[in-house]
Amino acid sequence: MPYTRFMKALYIEKNPQKTTVFEQEKAGFQFVKEFPACEQKKFHEWTKQVAPAQFFIANQEDTFNFWLKINTSHNPLDWIEKNIQENSITFDYRLELLCSALSHPKISERNFQEGITLIIEKNFHFFAVLLYKNLCYGAFEHNLTNLSPELLKKDLEEFRFGWLPNEEVIKQKGCGCILKNIPAEAEGFHPTFIICEHQEYFADTGRFITLENTKENMCKLFQ
Repeated sequence: MPYTRFMKALYIEKNPQKTTVFEQEKAGFQFVKEFPACEQKKFHEWTKQVAPAQFFIANQEDTFNFWLKINTSHNPLDWIEKNIQENSITFDYRLELLCSALSHPKISERNFQEGITLIIEKNFHFFAVLLYKNLCYGAFEHNLTNLSPELLKKDLEEFRFGWLPNEEVIKQKGCGCILKNIPAEAEGFHPTFIICEHQEYFADTGRFITLENTKENMCKLFQ
């Protein structure tokens, strides 16, 4: 059953500790229920009771393997898993942030002119991606507590030019780095947009922007 704006939309955030459910209302997504990890059977029974509905499932697992999808496709929308029978769309929570950022007017316009770097940080954990024409050519993920300001600046500069080795990031106790088929016409990905909680770590690095309604933006992709 294809998703329409007239169908009930449920946004489900899943992590190892709990599953949280939100339902789309006129004012946006509102909290509905929460299921601890030990009550996943109850959660699956509950989803059957609320059908028919469209389920958007955001998995929150901090593993760098998510970014390895760049090896098979540069298009982030190809990283989404669709289950027609269950009427569900499943994705990594980082994809929600990435797709929402791509809908931001400044990023949407600029990344079609030249390659850009996007940095998203929360709780001192950040990822950076290289974007050109809404395609992703690289990802770098790390923790600010393991980096000096000088090393962060150096890593980001090498990342933009496609020189940052994954082994070096792991050595720094970071999550990893992947770079694939960097297009020359992207011209170095120098324009940088930053969405973060700790701006002091990214001083003089790029332009700070904010994201709003990330759940709503994700759902609009499928309306």
